[in-house]
Amino acid sequence: MNRRHFLQTTVLLAGTATMDAPAGANPARSARIKKVGLILSGGLHQEMQRDYAGTLEKLAAMGYQELEFGGTYGQPAGELRKRLDDLDLRNVAGGAAMSQLDKGLGGMIEEAHQLGRQYVVCYWPWTDSGENKTLDDFRRTAERFNELGEKCKQAGLRFAFHNHDKEFKRTEGQVPYHIFLKETDPALVTMELDLYWIVKGGGQPLDFFRQYPGRFGLWHVKDMDQTPQAGMTTVGQGIIDFPALFAKARQAGMKHFFVEHDNPPDAMQFAQDSYRYLKTVR
Repeated sequence: MNRRHFLQTTVLLAGTATMDAPAGANPARSARIKKVGLILSGGLHQEMQRDYAGTLEKLAAMGYQELEFGGTYGQPAGELRKRLDDLDLRNVAGGAAMSQLDKGLGGMIEEAHQLGRQYVVCYWPWTDSGENKTLDDFRRTAERFNELGEKCKQAGLRFAFHNHDKEFKRTEGQVPYHIFLKETDPALVTMELDLYWIVKGGGQPLDFFRQYPGRFGLWHVKDMDQTPQAGMTTVGQGIIDFPALFAKARQAGMKHFFVEHDNPPDAMQFAQDSYRYLKTVR
């Protein structure tokens, strides 16, 4: 029994994270989500800074198997990797904003290899506030994505871009996110689709899945509340139709997804409740 299984048994939490469809069931209707991932942002980042070892143990006990985070929380990379391995946790992805990628991609690639990451992610494509961008700005950024993607590919990694709502706001009569999809090489650039931000920006995820099948290898699973501000909430407690989206995961090309909330009132409770909800999704 490894450390993860010991913890799960001890706290009697929500079962295994790799369950098949029930006998006799229609797999298309009742297949369970196999692996639930989590990004260590917001309050979870703070928990990791306070007690990284204890936080990782708690997340493993909840059932999480895959994590997204950059850096090493002040720990030697080898020591952090061993702790993750002992808990059967994988640090699948991590990255930074474009300004940091421009200056330190080599270091991020080395860190990715040390921690076993598969993806280097650009979380913000600009070196400024991103205001008043033209379509040519988006085209130049798409070209830069291809360049970064080529360097990551040469290092045995994948490059990914994470969106916000800005990319779905019309610019010069067009939706700029289409430029990122049309002018990047699928062999070099994966889209990490943030489901909250695309909806907030007025985009329809299912339409993009149909138009660009296979491009959305990573997802951020983040829910939207019903307030006029359209804020964030615990996954499964808002208005985003996750069962409909997960039903099209194969079409989208999704390989990994990560639960997220930028600033939950209680980060660990958010992680627990979101995990429990996603294990009910078919």
